[in-house]
Amino acid sequence: MSNILRVTTPMTGYDSPLQQRTDTTNKAPDPRIQGPVVPNQVVRPDARSDSAAQEQNVGMKFQYQSNFEGFLSQIKDGAIMTEEFATLLFERLGNLVKSGLGENSAQELSRFLEMIQVEPQNMLAFMKEQGNAAIRFQGAFFSLLRQVMSETPNVELRSGILEFIKRYTDMAEGRHVLAQMEQTMGKIKDGMFDSGRARMEEMQEQMNFANAKATAQNASVVKEKMLPYLNQYISGTHDRGHVRENTAFLAALTARYENGDAQRVLEKFEELMEYPIMQKYFKGFQSGDLMRALASTDYEKAVEKNQWMKEFATLIEKGMKEGASLEQKQVYRNMMTSILLNESVYMPVLHMMLPMQVDDRLMFAEMWVDPDAGKDAKASEEDKVVQGLVKFDIQDLGFFDLYFVYQGGKVNLQLNCPQVLGDKEDEIRDELAQILERNGLQARELFLGSSKEPVAISEAFPQIFERRNSINVKV
Repeated sequence: MSNILRVTTPMTGYDSPLQQRTDTTNKAPDPRIQGPVVPNQVVRPDARSDSAAQEQNVGMKFQYQSNFEGFLSQIKDGAIMTEEFATLLFERLGNLVKSGLGENSAQELSRFLEMIQVEPQNMLAFMKEQGNAAIRFQGAFFSLLRQVMSETPNVELRSGILEFIKRYTDMAEGRHVLAQMEQTMGKIKDGMFDSGRARMEEMQEQMNFANAKATAQNASVVKEKMLPYLNQYISGTHDRGHVRENTAFLAALTARYENGDAQRVLEKFEELMEYPIMQKYFKGFQSGDLMRALASTDYEKAVEKNQWMKEFATLIEKGMKEGASLEQKQVYRNMMTSILLNESVYMPVLHMMLPMQVDDRLMFAEMWVDPDAGKDAKASEEDKVVQGLVKFDIQDLGFFDLYFVYQGGKVNLQLNCPQVLGDKEDEIRDELAQILERNGLQARELFLGSSKEPVAISEAFPQIFERRNSINVKV
């Protein structure tokens, strides 16, 4: 039989010297090649994207980062809006036409400046008003609830109080939630076909957006008509994107809006009043007085007076949409991000914004205050520690950093001033000492200087990192 394939036995010693053989018997597996998934055993590491133990240089991987860690990274990147606000007002206010702002925006800015006009003698009252507007659960009513929470061992009562607080919060935010519902409906209609959009507009006309207290009417339209129709529309058109996402958000908003019905808040409080300890602290308090008590808190009064914040929010919203350039839109977007970060549930300190125009000079300040900086929140006034960071920018002067620690009438204070005020350091120190003395405070330590880098919030309040060891949750 002829050797068609020309198969021969290789002879040793005739290999090319340029050809090197590699021993593949003990070669490590290539980590770039994904291995099989075996649920009952641990296999070799590879570049599989669903592996939590993966190298840092592998691209397109899941970020196993908790919500809290994401908050910390954003705090480091841009939680301070003082400089952004100065850029918006101080530099661009004098030349509205060149900045690209239209006539309506110019009028809104002028109206905003009128709202923040403050006389020097009224600055303290203005600051107190902003403080009241930043704390919702304050006053005699909520102080009694805190006492009940601290004394009762009853888990059901504690849970009931928290549920009552949640319903009250939804009721207080009812107007805002209803506005979000209207905005979400507009987004849903933008992603629908003409026939579906027309049907949505018919149902939307049945809602009363002018009256946030018409909870039953508005909720019934959404629950009984709008949501069933949207479910049919999504199933019929197989729309699994924009429309379905906003429909789910509309359902969540409706649940919150309905939860804030005044009758539901009253019913929950009547349930709480069945407990003896509630009757002890709220002796003589009638259920009919509940709404008047909630409406007369310092927070509700301050919010009604605090019209500048609503105008400020409108300015930011329009700036993000109608900015003259991408750079200007980014300024407004950074300001909005800063506001949301400082209102996060992870922010353990009180945050306030203080825009003021005093003696025809604009000033914007941000303040972070921890009234319970000591280990014991129930400590006496002598042992109580208050810690604060104030950042403010004064027109034609520059950016200031003020950090203080107060305890027992004595203050440790550090003030970083702009370099243009370097020759007035002694004068500023004397003025600060006099201000503290007029307010019954004693300066234990007083540092003045100039710093190129502003004081970071995380450095001023290291307790922000206390939740690092909590449950690692990513939503």
